Amino acid sequence: MHPVTARGIVRRLLIAGVGCSLLLPIVLAVVIGLGVLLEAVGDDAGGVVCGRVALVAGACWLVAIITTAVASGAALLDDRPPLPDSEPPPRP
Repeated sequence: MHPVTARGIVRRLLIAGVGCSLLLPIVLAVVIGLGVLLEAVGDDAGGVVCGRVALVAGACWLVAIITTAVASGAALLDDRPPLPDSEPPPRP
């Protein structure tokens, strides 16, 4: 198992941020549509719940976009080639 490095953490954050940035708008559209449908058939409580879930999903989407931007910047700043596993790190 590889040790956890800053580069690995940034890479995982970037992957999670991009994935959430792509999937959360779909979830948001489905939840908003369900809320409108429920209100149209007279289920006001269901519509309110869907509205609150949509609000939380929208906030998570914004956090995912910010996370993606920050992790992308960190990955860009740390563009050194990785050290091979067989070589020890250079001495200072």
